[in-house]
Amino acid sequence: MQPGLGGKNRTATLADVRTLGDALVYGGFRVLWAILGALPLSALRRLLEALGRLVWLVDHRHREIVAQNLTTAFPDWPPARVKRVERSTFANWGRIAAELIRFDEIAARRGLDDPTIQALKRASQPLLERRRGLIVLTAHTGNFELLARLWGRATGVEIAVFHRAMRNRFIDRFLQAERAACAFRVVARGSAVREALRILERGGVFVVPLDQNQLPGRGVFVDLFGRPASTTTLLARLAEASGAPVLPVFAAWEGSNTIGLIFDPMETNPPDRRAPRSGRDDVLREMTAEYTAKIEMAIRRYPEQWNWAHRRWKTRPK
Repeated sequence: MQPGLGGKNRTATLADVRTLGDALVYGGFRVLWAILGALPLSALRRLLEALGRLVWLVDHRHREIVAQNLTTAFPDWPPARVKRVERSTFANWGRIAAELIRFDEIAARRGLDDPTIQALKRASQPLLERRRGLIVLTAHTGNFELLARLWGRATGVEIAVFHRAMRNRFIDRFLQAERAACAFRVVARGSAVREALRILERGGVFVVPLDQNQLPGRGVFVDLFGRPASTTTLLARLAEASGAPVLPVFAAWEGSNTIGLIFDPMETNPPDRRAPRSGRDDVLREMTAEYTAKIEMAIRRYPEQWNWAHRRWKTRPK
């Protein structure tokens, strides 16, 4: 053996083992996808919602996070209501999975004249006609991916969102192909800002979920349910750089249907390049606070449909 090759060979072997393991997991994933996809949507939804409630019973860590977040946001809620929304949070994960697995059935049932799709077209078309693109402010309420896929399929407008690649690249590619079939694509976080600006320049739609905690130094603190929440200024910077309008759209379930909760568009004033850096930072913070206020309005309207398991207030001000 030549000197120095032993470590490389071991690295190659480990990579091969990981690839084989990922391929085996992917094979099992596809079999499970096919089995579940053979079930009618209503049956699959009930099954996976029940599985989500089962997870609620055994996943004490996330259950505590959900309970803590709910009591912080709604201190006047009785314990029974907190527990009911706890269960809904876990059941919603199953419902989202069921609806994405059976997307073709949902899309076939909801044609181009679907009221929700028509409402999205009415709200977005005048903004897209400005040829600056459109930024959609959203959050993890309901099943936004389903709504975006229906929107893209019905209009053909390019719709994109940030994406953190899954560890299993085979599953990741499969899910990306499912999205791409509906003109809904994902953008790797590493090239997110640059690619987002290109999409907006082409007249596309870029979606930004703005309800995720940011690590210290990576966000600004804005009010959410009366508490400071570390929030990225990415959406504000994109809006400022592109001049694209911001349309707040939140997915929600009404009965068995996913609808869009659509707010009035939010205009962006051109940046003052002569302003000092501190002044521009204040503007970005104010814009981010306004966006977050829209998110809180949507959550208050559908509190049982937000992902309360996320540690939204984890980062604290110093």
